Amino acid sequence: MSRRTLRLLGYTTAVTGITGYSIHRGLSHLEEKYPALPPAAGSRALRTPEHPNTQRCAYTDIYAAQIPLQALEARIPSAKKSSKTELEYAWARSVLGSKLLRAEGSILGLLTSFRFTPCDTGSSTGGFSPDETTGAPRVLLNGLFQVQRLPAADADSNGLLVSSELPDKPRVFFEMIARWGYPWRLMSCVKHEMSVSEPFWKNGQGMFVEVRFASAHDYEIVDVEGELGKQKIIPDWTLRLHRGYARLILDSAVRELQRDVEK
Repeated sequence: MSRRTLRLLGYTTAVTGITGYSIHRGLSHLEEKYPALPPAAGSRALRTPEHPNTQRCAYTDIYAAQIPLQALEARIPSAKKSSKTELEYAWARSVLGSKLLRAEGSILGLLTSFRFTPCDTGSSTGGFSPDETTGAPRVLLNGLFQVQRLPAADADSNGLLVSSELPDKPRVFFEMIARWGYPWRLMSCVKHEMSVSEPFWKNGQGMFVEVRFASAHDYEIVDVEGELGKQKIIPDWTLRLHRGYARLILDSAVRELQRDVEK
């Protein structure tokens, strides 16, 4: 092997190692900062697949942060009262309007309509309500999410619930090769829930609320794979990245809220 090839191999190995270690450190920091909450911290709707006869919710991931109440109240239109429902609307708009999700929505807009814009983030006049003309569920961030449930929609409501359906072709492909022995397969749907606790007093610091960001992955039920709890899902390293990204979304929204208050 030539010296040039060895040098190139050494550079590639170093870059890969540094990148992998940096990602691991970043994920570890987020995991320590935002430990997972139990599934019961989310609503029943979050844990229920859209097609319960053919799908299962393999896992839910719920993360929380405590922020000053005034930081969230600052996002409520001045004409409205600071009720729990309005706090939930404000938190949902803060998450969907965060720089991270706006960038993701803008990239999707560039790919689908050649316009680098996030489009609807829930801050329009219609908010998260169904389309006034067709009655169809509102679509957000250029189709990245579709609204499944409004805040305070029912007794089980735990904030805004949105979903994202994955394309059938890649899912079906991985289901096919999974039958041949491939150890993993893709989910059918990803759901996100954005909720807010009742305000509470924090000694020496004032009134706070706990804001949460939750994710759930629904998979098709494949009878030949046996028990539901042992059926194939995405690999562990991919799942860790998914969870890290959910924590990053929460962290991004919280930081932006806090920066606005500090200005």
